[in-house]
Amino acid sequence: MDVDKAGPGPGSARSRGRLPAQLRTLVCERAVLDRADGSAKWTQEGSSVLAAVYGPRQAKLQKEDAERAVVEVVFKPRAGLQGHEDRSLELEIRGILEGVIPLGMFPRTSVMVVLQVLQDDGGALSCALNAAAAALVDAGVPLNSMFSSVSCVLTSDRRLVLDPDASEEQAAAARFCFTYPHHFDLTQAAPAAAAPATSASADDAAAAAVVGESVLGTRCVGAFSSDELLDAAALCRRGCERVAAFARLSLAKSLQAAGGS
Repeated sequence: MDVDKAGPGPGSARSRGRLPAQLRTLVCERAVLDRADGSAKWTQEGSSVLAAVYGPRQAKLQKEDAERAVVEVVFKPRAGLQGHEDRSLELEIRGILEGVIPLGMFPRTSVMVVLQVLQDDGGALSCALNAAAAALVDAGVPLNSMFSSVSCVLTSDRRLVLDPDASEEQAAAARFCFTYPHHFDLTQAAPAAAAPATSASADDAAAAAVVGESVLGTRCVGAFSSDELLDAAALCRRGCERVAAFARLSLAKSLQAAGGS
């Protein structure tokens, strides 16, 4: 993965020596639940979300749409009852999923995505979206495009920091979460530095991740200028390239493991 090297250096006064544009360690586990049609657990060091997908299946009569599928999202906090913020995140995630699932292919059905926050050390929304993307693929739900999500914050001294932890979010002047669509160009080799160290085949690492310029979803909180917003979008887009490359290699390794079992 194309990330800055960990360790102290100019502007690297972050926990564990991360540089401002460096992501936390990513881990993705697929098919972790037996009763769901698809599931995945997505972890970014101290943040972890479990996603389960049910459907497409027959929709309940009161929610049925004769022309398209209905997307339902349940966002469960780590502890306690669901609050206003959690319901707001449900609407945000549902809007993104409705933009990538070809709903017209499945009239009178529903696709339910249940997201359970297991740990929250910052970036819970982007972690949940990446978990949802992995679970939808595991369930075999057709998608118009893949997608990935990354968060960043604007510090009090007006610097942007990628993939913040909880302490960085609390001290930030503004918080951003951007979700971008992506695909892979098999005719274009990925830069050597952009490929994560892995035992996956060379063919899997050869395709370059192409992140779209259009934004599938964004959530911004705090005070910021238009230039700072554009800079945050550009930084998160570069981060999404790294997340996309990791997700592809993670999927390739899980398919190899399934084929060898």
